[in-house]
Amino acid sequence: MSLRDRLRRFLFGFRPSPGRGALRKAGIRPGLYHYFRDAGAQVGRFHLRVDADGWGLLTVGATAAVWLRPSGVIYAKGLLENLPPEKIFQLQKRAFGLVPVERLKADLDEVSRLLDQLQRPGADYPMINLMDPAWSKEVKHLDRPLSADVPAAEPERLEPILRRLWDIGIPHVTLAAGKSVEPGWLVRVVELAEDLGLIAGLRGLGSLLNQGTLLQDLAQAGLDHLNLLYLADDPAIHDRWTSPGDHEQALQALEAAQKLEICPVVEIPLIEATWPSIDQTLASLCSRGVRNAAVYAIAVAPGIASGGALPGEQLVRAAQWVEESASAAQVRFMWYPPVQYHLGQSLATLLVRGPRCSGDTAIRVEPDGSVLPARGPAQSAGSLLRDSWEKIARSPVMRRYRDRLRSDTRCPECPGLVICAADCPRSQEGWAQ
Repeated sequence: MSLRDRLRRFLFGFRPSPGRGALRKAGIRPGLYHYFRDAGAQVGRFHLRVDADGWGLLTVGATAAVWLRPSGVIYAKGLLENLPPEKIFQLQKRAFGLVPVERLKADLDEVSRLLDQLQRPGADYPMINLMDPAWSKEVKHLDRPLSADVPAAEPERLEPILRRLWDIGIPHVTLAAGKSVEPGWLVRVVELAEDLGLIAGLRGLGSLLNQGTLLQDLAQAGLDHLNLLYLADDPAIHDRWTSPGDHEQALQALEAAQKLEICPVVEIPLIEATWPSIDQTLASLCSRGVRNAAVYAIAVAPGIASGGALPGEQLVRAAQWVEESASAAQVRFMWYPPVQYHLGQSLATLLVRGPRCSGDTAIRVEPDGSVLPARGPAQSAGSLLRDSWEKIARSPVMRRYRDRLRSDTRCPECPGLVICAADCPRSQEGWAQ
């Protein structure tokens, strides 16, 4: 049985359950739980978020995320806490009543194998696209985000934000480092995130991050992944839009990250100069041992001079080429929402600034606490520092965002692209403005 089939059976094949009430009987409260699991020579880092409705979201490092029914929450939590099987069976019976012992043993073995495979996903990564309705007819929408993108700033400004992310149950933070950030800030913020138990990532230019002992210091602080802007395999294209010599610095940073056991991720913006050669770029990265890429477009609306950005109608063709090239190069990739280009903006500035969010399972949190959704106008949905998550989620900004994601934006004109799972790439309403 393939991992995808096993997940489909386990996540959505269990019988209906009373959810929150069942977990209460088992003594499991909503919240975020953090575990390390030893699987031979490899130690995996797991976060289990138990939502108020009884469902659980299990994340493994910064690579995989799967939904668990309440019954699955009990099995996973028990195994991650090294409870004896008899205790786990007792909790299942307390929650759901009499269950045949053979069924309990079979399901426990299945979940144990599932944890092993999640910890070593191999070619099955990514396990699941939480926003893809093709995964199951029974769609479970995120009660709250999986991660947050936060512009790097002084540690004392970001510490309360990191604490609120943990309290809310958002286990993953990615810092966006601008050209003017102090390297010492980055190390201290990563330390703060790791002390709380958060997964910590960092996004920036190679010329910023590959200086002195910064990468070694970040690795020692506990950095989990390094996201580097990488426009193309051609240094002339990359350096034209970033800074002279940044291409070489990016390659050195990617190599250093691998040696330091920091997961390297390249972020490739699609513009007129980069998308035609995406096949060469991905193949070259694969040859260097870099297998993770995040791709997003700088898009321009009809009737506006592009300045090098991609017209909306061209995004589908470009996206198809990206997905075909990634498959050929055997590079794992993830789509970030397109960023809208406006007249009067510098394309180079947009490229260096990067995406608003790391996909549709993320939010943007500004250093003042303002929360922005992954797509649409740059309007605040509330303050992470002052408002409850429930109030933020009920805001008109977040409601409009969720309604758009839940609407069917697929059309018969396109070839079933992954990018279309969350929103139509040609629609300006689905761009980060």
